Amino acid sequence: MKAPPATERGRRTRTAILTAAAELMHRHGLAGPSIDDVLVASGTGKSQLYHYFDNRQDLAAAVLYHQFDRVMAAQPALHDPACADLQTWRDQVLKAHRASGYGMCPLGAFVGQVDDEPELSSILADLFNRWEQGLAELVSRARDQGNVRSDIAPKDAGQLLLAALEGGTILAHLHRKPTALKRSLDSAIAVLTARDASAVRRRTD
Repeated sequence: MKAPPATERGRRTRTAILTAAAELMHRHGLAGPSIDDVLVASGTGKSQLYHYFDNRQDLAAAVLYHQFDRVMAAQPALHDPACADLQTWRDQVLKAHRASGYGMCPLGAFVGQVDDEPELSSILADLFNRWEQGLAELVSRARDQGNVRSDIAPKDAGQLLLAALEGGTILAHLHRKPTALKRSLDSAIAVLTARDASAVRRRTD
C-alpha cells in the first residue's frame, strides 16, 4: 500500500476516491464495482486513482481499513480510557446503526467475500481482532470499576459482544428496525453484569 499523500490536495483526492469506493463496495460487494464505477462516483481520473493505489486489490484493502476507521469512530467508548460503561458503548452502536438506516455493518458486510483473497482475508481478520480487543479492553475497565462480574474473562466477553453486535445487526437489517440488535446487545450485557444466573434470566425474558 502506498504512503499517504504529502499535500492537502492529494489527501482530498485520495479521500474522494476511497470514500466513493467504500460506498460502492459496501452496497455491491468488494468485487461489484469496476474501477470506472469508482472514477465516475469520485469525479477523478484513472491516472489519479493509480497514483494513490497500486491496483484494484490495493484499493479494496484501503476500503477495509477505511471501514474499520468508521466503525471505531462511531464507538468512541472503545478507545476512551476513561470509559468503563458497557451501556455507553451499546448506545453508541445503536445510534450509528440508526444513522445508517439499519444497514449492514460497514466491516461485517465483507465477511465471506474475501475467502479466495488471502491478503484481504488476513487484513479483515486482523481488523476484527483489533475490534474484539477494543471490546475486551472496555470490559476490563468496566470490571475494574465493578460494572462487570469479577469472574468475567475480558477476551471472551469481547468476542461475545462482537458476536451479539454482528448477529443483531444482520437481523435488524433484515427487518429494518433495531429490535433484534437491541435485544442481542442487552442480552449479552446482561450476561456480563448479572450477579447470578437467575438475574440473567430475568433481564432477558
